[in-house]
Amino acid sequence: MRILIAFAVASLIVAGGSSIRAEDPPEGSIGVQIKIDDGKIVVVEPIKGSPAEKAGLKPDDVILKINDYKVKDNVDEEGLQEAVKEIVKHKPGEKIKIGIKRGDKDMTIEVVVGKRSDIFPKDKDKD
Repeated sequence: MRILIAFAVASLIVAGGSSIRAEDPPEGSIGVQIKIDDGKIVVVEPIKGSPAEKAGLKPDDVILKINDYKVKDNVDEEGLQEAVKEIVKHKPGEKIKIGIKRGDKDMTIEVVVGKRSDIFPKDKDKD
């Protein structure tokens, strides 16, 4: 199963099932498109100018950890939402550590969480 999703878009799904009120959605995002590929969370691409891009996340990086949260070995859609929840629970300006596998090398990248509305500006025609 291959799922393409953006952390910020997924945060809307996660917020619906959590204690966050609809009028107070999570604002934190790192701005990265991800997919599930062979049971792993894989970066498709960071959003241009996003905290993920500035921190050095690259296409094909496999996300292994978010701070102390270890990504499951065989991720499904529920596991993906759990990983997204680990990111969106942080407020803009907070630093998080993303453990990744790039090729055959394990790395940790520190990302400063950004404001979702800055990373994904609303369409001006919509209100």
